[in-house]
This record gives sequence, C-alpha cells and structure tokens, in this order.
Amino acid sequence: MLDESRPRRSWTRVEKAAITAQVGVDGATLFDVAQSHGVGRYLLKRWMAQYCESNTSENTKAPIFVPVVVTDPEPSGPTVIEVGLGNGRSLRVSSDLSDAQVRRFIGLVEAT
Repeated sequence: MLDESRPRRSWTRVEKAAITAQVGVDGATLFDVAQSHGVGRYLLKRWMAQYCESNTSENTKAPIFVPVVVTDPEPSGPTVIEVGLGNGRSLRVSSDLSDAQVRRFIGLVEAT
C-alpha cells in the first residue's frame, strides 16, 4: 500500500549513480546511505544493480587503485592526478581530494 501523505520523488540518472557510489565510502553501509537519502534499501539495491550492469561490459572492469611512488617530494606546481577510465575517458583531479571524493567523481563520470 502506498503512503499518499508523502510525495513521490524522481531522481535523475546522475543523482542515482552519485547516491549508489556512496555505499562503502568511509564505511557507509547500504542501510546508512538509503536512510540518509530517504529511499528504501530495496530501491537502492535495484539502482545499484541497474548502474553496475550498465557501467560494465566484457571490456571494462571496476576501477582499481594502485600504489603510487612519489619521486619528487615537492612538486613545483599544482599536483594533478589523471585517472584513466575503462570507457576511454580520463578524469583529472587534484591530489588533495580524498579517496572517497575521487570514487564519487568516477561514479558520476561513468554514469553520464
């Protein structure tokens, strides 16, 4: 039975991808993310299945973070990291972003 006292919301594809990308970031569980955005856990699971399937194919894999060795401890200019994505795109981000922020950006870029 639908609760007619609460209005239905519609989420864009980018919003759904950004919300699903929050699961696992800084220990956030599916329940935590669903609760913080006011959506049901099963709806969030459905979004995750939808976007995981649409963002993967035989030729692309989930992003893998690899260790990096810094050879110049004091760069002369702003430090930028370039992340190559499986779909042929690349993303350039500032090195002062957290892993969670980089993952969110990757999720957003791959969802568009």
